[in-house]
Amino acid sequence: MAAVAAFQSFGRRRGMSNDDGPDEYEEQRRKEKEELRARQMRIKEKVPGRRATGKAKAGDIDAVLDEIKDEWAVVTNPDFNPVDLALQLLDDSSLGKDMESFRRTKDMLSRAMKGSVDKHYQAFNAALPHHSSLLNHLDATQSQIKDARNALQEAKETLGSKRADLVQLWSRNQTVEEMMRILDQIEHLRSVPDALESLILEKRLLQAAALLVRSLKLINKPDMLEIGAISDLRSYLVGQETTLRDILVDELHSHLYLKSFWCESRWTVYNPNQQNFVAQTSLEEGDGSNSTDRPLSMSSPVSPTAPRATRVAKFLDDLALRPNDPPFNVNDSNYRHSLSAGLTASTSAYGFSSSASTNALSTFASASNSQPRNPEADSFAYIEMLLESLAALGKLGTGLDIVAQKLPGEVYSLIENTIEEVSERAEYGRRGSMIGMMDSGSAAGRPIDLSMLAGPVITSNALGIAGVAVSVALQGSTINARRTITDATNLRLIALESSTKVIDQDILKDFFWTLYSKLIAVSEGLRVVYEVANRIGSRRDYKDPSGTKPGALFPLEDVWAPIQAEVRTLLSDYITDEEQGAISGRNPISSINEVLREGRFIRDKGKPIFRFADTDAKFATKALRQHEEELTRILKDTVPGLVQGSENALQATLAAVGTDDRLMGTGQHHRVLVHPNAFHVSVLFQPTLAFLDRISDVLPAGLETARASSAVLDEFVLKVYLPQLEDKVSALFHQTVTSPDAFEPDSASLLLSPKPLVKASVQLMALINSLCVMLRTTPFHRENYSRLILTVIGKFYQRCSDRFYDLVAVKGGSSPEDDSRIALAAQWAQKPELGPCLSELLKLLSGDTSAATKQQVCRQETHLENSLLGEGAVGKHDLIPSIRNVSALASLYHSVTWFAAQLEVLKGTDDATSLTSALRLEPFSALSPTSPYLPIVTPVQPGEQLRLPLSSAMALRFQALHMTYVQLAELVLYTIRIDVRCRVIHHLDLALRHGIYRIEREAAEPDPHIIDLNTEIGNSDASLTSSLPEVQRKFVFEGMGHLMQHLLISNARFVQSANSLGIKKMMRNMLALQQNIKTITEDSNSTDFERAKRYYSLFLLSPPDMLDTVRQKQEFTFDEYKAILDLQCGVQPNLKNNGAQAADRNYNMYLIELHGLELENSADGS
Repeated sequence: MAAVAAFQSFGRRRGMSNDDGPDEYEEQRRKEKEELRARQMRIKEKVPGRRATGKAKAGDIDAVLDEIKDEWAVVTNPDFNPVDLALQLLDDSSLGKDMESFRRTKDMLSRAMKGSVDKHYQAFNAALPHHSSLLNHLDATQSQIKDARNALQEAKETLGSKRADLVQLWSRNQTVEEMMRILDQIEHLRSVPDALESLILEKRLLQAAALLVRSLKLINKPDMLEIGAISDLRSYLVGQETTLRDILVDELHSHLYLKSFWCESRWTVYNPNQQNFVAQTSLEEGDGSNSTDRPLSMSSPVSPTAPRATRVAKFLDDLALRPNDPPFNVNDSNYRHSLSAGLTASTSAYGFSSSASTNALSTFASASNSQPRNPEADSFAYIEMLLESLAALGKLGTGLDIVAQKLPGEVYSLIENTIEEVSERAEYGRRGSMIGMMDSGSAAGRPIDLSMLAGPVITSNALGIAGVAVSVALQGSTINARRTITDATNLRLIALESSTKVIDQDILKDFFWTLYSKLIAVSEGLRVVYEVANRIGSRRDYKDPSGTKPGALFPLEDVWAPIQAEVRTLLSDYITDEEQGAISGRNPISSINEVLREGRFIRDKGKPIFRFADTDAKFATKALRQHEEELTRILKDTVPGLVQGSENALQATLAAVGTDDRLMGTGQHHRVLVHPNAFHVSVLFQPTLAFLDRISDVLPAGLETARASSAVLDEFVLKVYLPQLEDKVSALFHQTVTSPDAFEPDSASLLLSPKPLVKASVQLMALINSLCVMLRTTPFHRENYSRLILTVIGKFYQRCSDRFYDLVAVKGGSSPEDDSRIALAAQWAQKPELGPCLSELLKLLSGDTSAATKQQVCRQETHLENSLLGEGAVGKHDLIPSIRNVSALASLYHSVTWFAAQLEVLKGTDDATSLTSALRLEPFSALSPTSPYLPIVTPVQPGEQLRLPLSSAMALRFQALHMTYVQLAELVLYTIRIDVRCRVIHHLDLALRHGIYRIEREAAEPDPHIIDLNTEIGNSDASLTSSLPEVQRKFVFEGMGHLMQHLLISNARFVQSANSLGIKKMMRNMLALQQNIKTITEDSNSTDFERAKRYYSLFLLSPPDMLDTVRQKQEFTFDEYKAILDLQCGVQPNLKNNGAQAADRNYNMYLIELHGLELENSADGS
């Protein structure tokens, strides 16, 4: 039948061709000739031997052809006319051709052809048989064509006659073909279950979904519905549709919530010193050629975001560049060929068949190697495949609804699993620490190794000062660090830094960094679902049976809300302590204390009494195993078949109860790993803000979401954390400054300063450093931190001032006014006229100036002090009570100076007074609605200089406080100097007033008051040497010899009486003072007492001789000469005003003469 139909078709075509006419035939023949000629010309041009290469030898056929082409090119023209050439050859004129040249060329051509024939005659002979054979074949072919023509003519005649049996054969053929088609379809449907299971096992779920949808379309056709044999198969396929949807949703949950092994590369466990989340790069991490070709961005047609070179960014970037076409066309009529190509072997590509759309998913479109990669290796592409599979099933909207409904429970389970992991690691760490402590017997007194801590480690008792620790980098040795500590910014206050236990901080960091890494991975998966779902929904032919709008298939903002609520709950659980009066709703189970506090307790219906899900699964299994086995045995004996033999029935029941309980939404909270503490907030800032920073890039509206999530931190810092921090800082400050040894020097502080510091200054500097570090790690309300630090600084100044007045307070009487009186040195130190003089002297000692300048300043100071003292005397009650107080003042001065210097270092440069981000856009305190960035935490790096960030107003206040410390230090130092000078004034006054200088025998020792003075000066020098720096110590004793010499001369009027032996005693006093002063000071000019010795040597002269020396050179004042004259003439000081007579009758004459000399001197000087 087929042959007859073919012959008829051929006959019709031939008949049509015969009717076309001769014109068409001629035109066709002409075109064929032209094509043949053009083809021959192309062949001729391509023949290498026929080209004019210019390298052929003379006589060769190639050389002859080259010459013909050059001189007789006209004969090579296809339209060559020989008649024209013959006429030109016969023309003897200049227009004709050269006959001789033509003949010569012809002869050359003949010889060349003869040579070629002679050379290749064997080939020509061999070609003759082939030519004969070719002719025979052509004859045979011609005979066959004639036979075929006759056969076709007969077939045409046969088919031209009508036959009734052919119509019946054609109808029967159609029926048979329809039956064969149905049988083929049934056979194909019978193979679908096995193929479907194979595809599902191989995780080729998209092909399984396409196969199932096409099979359902096929089996539900009207002609297939009439076949009862496939009803069971139809029911199976309908059931498999629901099963496959559940499998797809489960697989989607596995990759969204990191249950699959292939998702472990999307999150990381906490590492010590971690400061940020490591961006997960693409799968080809070893091949970096594609990672930096162009900037990647998490862009999509739906929601573009900021660029970030992460794996999800690369995936979304590639997703946006691909055409938005479905990977399978379930309405393709060629489905059988398509599916057969995809089901040939499991070793074929994990992708789509050749007949599928070329715009299929790129991950599955290419054929795999000999060992195909698991489809789950690329988690995001696998999620896309799952969503495409749900879309192919028509269950995308339903599946995404299930995902959104189960998200709270899945996130809860994710957090619970993380808690278990961190708990196991913490228990392992505790055991390792205990083993390490047992093994390190020789280091029993040393602190436990804190190598698991991130950032600088707080090494306890590194200085030996109670409550103060040193921040040491993990990379360095703790012992070496202790030996080389010189920077006070490394000090930390243990009580504040260790407000929470170190192990608790470590557990918190482990838990939150690990959990946030998982939540970031979950958020990235949700973002992929969101983008792929919107991409599928935006297709022109997409229709969702659930009726959901294409743009609202997966509302990411609503889906993110449960995760945000879990994060807020976790933060609240770890930073809010119920026992300290915070929110009492953290614990969902009513406590016994609540019952006992309320006399008549009414149970809160929102708090369950207990939950099976909160029980310990291991303990429950161990305790109830016996009872469960007994119950199972009885049930099997009495009611066979009721018990399924599940060994984990109890655990399954507990899990089911716990899950149902969570789904009730009764405000579930997780088991806390450490006790809640408000000071945990400083540990949680860094991971939380790093998490929110990543979320702001992952989610479409990430920045607003991050702001909303950070609001709980902002509110907590303002309402709970800062008040508690202020209370704790106040308590620590009070404990520091009120302890009995607060202002006692500590030799352990020699590592920080050349001289010992008082404990309070070191501890408070450690407190301020700790607050600065906490300020760096707290991005909210930083101005409140700064205000708190300035408050501590101001209070310490007040306490130092109180300490100063306590040390200089003296008790001179019984009245309250006398009890509150301060020493004379403190009073003089506050006099405005003395301040510039003392300040100038201190500057001179700090520099390199001449001795004359310093002596001039010292004389000025002595003159001012004499003017302040007047005719009075310095009594014992005017001095600072003891040398110990002077030593305490010296320690106070050095500590205050050191403290002020450290404050200046903390303040740093002007650029450091405002803590801003790299773009100078970070808000100083809390988040503001107009701020375009999230706050940034910049932890203090090892070796980094601490800085106290201040606003302009705070900087002015800080500068004022710093000036008060400087002024207090100057006041303390001036008081020490003036007090030592007052002791000199006091003892020399006693030595001259009450000393006995009329003696009968030579004195072997100085006056007792001189001995006391030397003793006090020596004690003062010993105490000040150990407490003051060298420059300040010199400042205290500078000009001491000049003052003593001045007092010995000016107070000579208080000597009662004297003789030559008494004057020798006075010289001995000077010698004792000279020796003592030389051991203390280096000023040899003012410690030889030459002027005082010359003055008292006048006593050994007679009054006339003394007057002669005055007449020659007046070195001393009138009063000083008069005092010596009184001693020479025997006038007693206490009887001068009572008209006592001098022993020498010429006293009045000598006095008149002395007055005359004074008047003459005055006249000469004027």
